Amino acid sequence: MKKGFLKLLIRNNLHLFSKTDKKLADYFLELNEELVNKTIANLSTETDISQTTIFNFVKKLGFEGFQDFKITLATNIISDDKKESENSINIYSDITSQDSASQIADKIINFNKNSLDTLKETLDREKLENVINLLSDIENIHFYGLGGSSIVAYDSFHKFMRSKYNCDYIIDYHLQLGYSAKLKKNDAVFLFSHSGYSIEAINIAKQINKSEATLITLTGNPGSELVSYADESLIVISEESKFRSESLSSRILYLTVMDIINTAIMYKDEIENQASFDMLRDALAVTRTDKIK
Repeated sequence: MKKGFLKLLIRNNLHLFSKTDKKLADYFLELNEELVNKTIANLSTETDISQTTIFNFVKKLGFEGFQDFKITLATNIISDDKKESENSINIYSDITSQDSASQIADKIINFNKNSLDTLKETLDREKLENVINLLSDIENIHFYGLGGSSIVAYDSFHKFMRSKYNCDYIIDYHLQLGYSAKLKKNDAVFLFSHSGYSIEAINIAKQINKSEATLITLTGNPGSELVSYADESLIVISEESKFRSESLSSRILYLTVMDIINTAIMYKDEIENQASFDMLRDALAVTRTDKIK
């Protein structure tokens, strides 16, 4: 089994760990797949760390309890073993200066395929359904992101503009913060911050939390303060390599999650969304020489 899934969970929450937590993290990585066969009592005895501390450590990783953690880990053991047997290229290896363009292409494609496989295994389907339900009574959707996340926000705006919702995209931090003060009950905001550390994103989340609007966050950091202000939060786990920062390599995953949400809402109210789609298509017809019919 690869240590990818567990390593990512631990790395994304490293800032929350105490000295004892770091000792547990090292032991968890050392055990690797054997961890699924351990009880919390076993681990307490082997590490001389209390069961309460181990339980709290697992909660910092984003799980409700130790059993929930083991079930998710077991699922990803199967997934990782399957991936390792199917892929001849080590998809987590960095590209080297000796690689040809063809080899680079193969490595990046395999890297992205693996990332999407990880998304398939780790995306919380219950939270996904909850996001869809939260949008049921919404009229206006706003898309916020800063830095690299602004690209995901803009792409999402472009997708959702075809739906029945009134949508907007605001790129400037001060405008995002100011506009958030005016949000009402029929507003929803998608806020993107992969690191979860952005003070700007956290300030915006705090402001939205004061309103009656619905806040949906997408982040790679389940321990982020950002999550605590959201009505729902989707966690997007990704890997990084030497010249592809985590935020860049994760972009395809965020776009995929938003594709899923957009497609789901389009079919949920198909007639109204189709009417909106047709209206937009008709408006854009003047931009083409081959008129859309």
